[in-house]
Amino acid sequence: AAKSTDLACENLMLALVAQGLACCPMEGYDEKRIKKVLKLNRHCHVVMGIGIGYEAEQGIYTEQFRIPRELVIKEV
Repeated sequence: AAKSTDLACENLMLALVAQGLACCPMEGYDEKRIKKVLKLNRHCHVVMGIGIGYEAEQGIYTEQFRIPRELVIKEV
């Protein structure tokens, strides 16, 4: 079920961007607290949070870190 939810979230994020919104999937949240705030029962599970909004003109960006391709991919 989590994989299907991830795919649905991906489609939602693509649709949001197509409508001019910015979005970002998030993990590392406090599921118990979110369930309490949203009044979800114990049978519900929070799979992903998605931040949604408009991109700022003057955003705060940092240099991207990427592991060199040759350390990640091995061609056989």
